[in-house]
Amino acid sequence: MNIKYLALCLLAITACSANNGSNGGECLSDKGWLFMGKGPYTLNTKVEAAPGEASFCLVTDLSLMAEEPEVVLRANVTVAADSTICVPLGKLEPGFYQVRLRDSVRWNIGVRPLDVVSPPDARPDFDAFWKQTFEELDAVPFEPEYTVVPEFSNDVRTTYDVRYTSLGGATAGCSVCIPNAPGKYPVLVQYMGYGAPTFRFGPSDNPERIDVLVSVRRQGIFKEADESWVTQGVESKETYYYRGAFCDVRRAIDLVASMDKADMDKVVAMGESQGGAFTTVAAAIDDRIDAISIAVPFLGDYQDYAKIVWWPVHEVLDYTDANGIDRSDLYETLSYFDVKNFAPRVSCPVIMAFGLQDPTCPPHTNFAIYNNLGTADKRFVCVPTCGHAMWLEPDWPPVRDTFLSPWLK
Repeated sequence: MNIKYLALCLLAITACSANNGSNGGECLSDKGWLFMGKGPYTLNTKVEAAPGEASFCLVTDLSLMAEEPEVVLRANVTVAADSTICVPLGKLEPGFYQVRLRDSVRWNIGVRPLDVVSPPDARPDFDAFWKQTFEELDAVPFEPEYTVVPEFSNDVRTTYDVRYTSLGGATAGCSVCIPNAPGKYPVLVQYMGYGAPTFRFGPSDNPERIDVLVSVRRQGIFKEADESWVTQGVESKETYYYRGAFCDVRRAIDLVASMDKADMDKVVAMGESQGGAFTTVAAAIDDRIDAISIAVPFLGDYQDYAKIVWWPVHEVLDYTDANGIDRSDLYETLSYFDVKNFAPRVSCPVIMAFGLQDPTCPPHTNFAIYNNLGTADKRFVCVPTCGHAMWLEPDWPPVRDTFLSPWLK
């Protein structure tokens, strides 16, 4: 985690403002830093700082990568003996802001995230491009090959490594855990984060469902070394890594549909970070998915992304600058893979979780996706003190599992 955010581990929250209403979402653990009402707002929070006078500054998240961030409020405040501060913020525009206290303690707050505007910028041939891409995919013989993994199999469920061919002849696949008893079973499809280590489902953990962990090309069970997948082939939309990876995402649903024991009326998908992006894309391109859970979704709103944090967009910018690719051409290419441009095509129920302190997939980019979702059946949850590692938050899985439970019975 970025060192600027380490102080967050030492912060505790108290109630922030009477204007913290609930409108399509909620905070898990507390409601300290997310303002849902129209203001004016007051920040009332406990900090890890010595009592006494302190400088206070509030800057916009969309200027964090600028040489001079945009300051919307400066004040001198008093840290009370109990380490609390109380700061009138007035009325703020919808969005996300970074608090800077004495230039040593920093954290983010959010204001009316449902009103954050980041309209889709899909090019006119967006749908045609993906239609042609999936037609090319459909022309590739599927022919999945199942290999039993004995150490993760028992008399309840059997685990298989499954490999199949995807777009361009690339290998993709899944780790699949299937009940041994006859019958039809609901299916949970899980998409993995960027370069995340693979794992296996416990064969006795979910005896009444099929679990599928998806590995796209050169990641997951096919990963041999860390790579910069985010820059590979970015010279054009036809060659970009994520064109093939999004095909791998859909081919996983083809695998599910080919399973005799899969109940295709009960298929849900979930993922965090890159997995959240893949899950959103899967629901956008494949109506065989009945509901999704996404957390801290990646690959959303590239141009604003570059204004907030360095990675991943600036890695792409550095790569393309070094290779003489014009930035306007780059952003046009990336628009075909921007998850916010897939979001309007999602029609199933969605739950999204985000960490207010996320330095990797910042909240603005999460809501660029969420606010453009085509479904009206959606809700979000916020963990105010969480950074990117939503999978480590104990309060999130129970909420996610409750949301998905109607389709997994």
